[in-house]
Amino acid sequence: MSTPLFQLDGVCYRYRQGAPYAVEALTLTIEAGQRTAIVGANGSGKSTTLMLMKGLFRPECGKVRYRGRPVYERSKADRRAPVLPEVGIAFQEPDDQLISLTVWEDVLFTPLQLGLPLEEAEERARWALSTLSISHLADRPPHALSYGQKKLVAIAGVLAARPETILFDEPTAFLDPAGRRRIHAVLETLGEQGVQLIVATHDMQFVADWADRVVVLKEGRLLGHWTPEAFFADGEKVEAASLERPPVAELIADLYDGDSGSLPIRTDAAREWLRAKLSASKRTSIEPSW
Repeated sequence: MSTPLFQLDGVCYRYRQGAPYAVEALTLTIEAGQRTAIVGANGSGKSTTLMLMKGLFRPECGKVRYRGRPVYERSKADRRAPVLPEVGIAFQEPDDQLISLTVWEDVLFTPLQLGLPLEEAEERARWALSTLSISHLADRPPHALSYGQKKLVAIAGVLAARPETILFDEPTAFLDPAGRRRIHAVLETLGEQGVQLIVATHDMQFVADWADRVVVLKEGRLLGHWTPEAFFADGEKVEAASLERPPVAELIADLYDGDSGSLPIRTDAAREWLRAKLSASKRTSIEPSW
């Protein structure tokens, strides 16, 4: 049996003593090789869970393991090293990660922090910018970029560390349709390169189109985990999580009065489903006899 990518066992965390728990008694296993989306209403604990996985937060109780290794139990000699360098994290707000005067300096910062020689760090920075097709932004100041460009630069900074796993917090938030498609394409590229991806998001259509597995949180606890098809087909589960089905699924359900569990939820599948329905309708229509 393979070792899970992440294991959280009875994890709890709160932001200050006496405050309600942001995450409480959270037990969760995430397998390698799956595209995992973490969903839930505001305040459900999505961002906190990512921080715990990365090792930026220390749980008040419970254990977090990455590939079987405890995330927090480090020797004194290791405490000045980056926290879990095998795992990168891209925050929801790119400005939280952009700290330098130019894009190039920002992307170069991460591999330098890993202690790499300058030549190797520069090679990684060039590779990250090229992978995201933003090499032309290298000399630009981050504050002069669009929000979508800032998102890509922040992701490039994460990529430059060459992590084997990347955690994304709301990568499509506040982006226009073109920006969302660009981020989706970036995730596809990273997945093809073998990077393990975990995404916390409110974008249910993105979840339907991208994820293999949906982890659903509610008030800091695990509500359950399912395939996107199983989760979105069950209206009671969706309502219990204070979420909505993807727009494509809602549209198809309105157009077709049938078993919601058999209806497509992914954009490409819905396109083919509608094309087949329209084709069948044309074949069965009655032509005038004159």
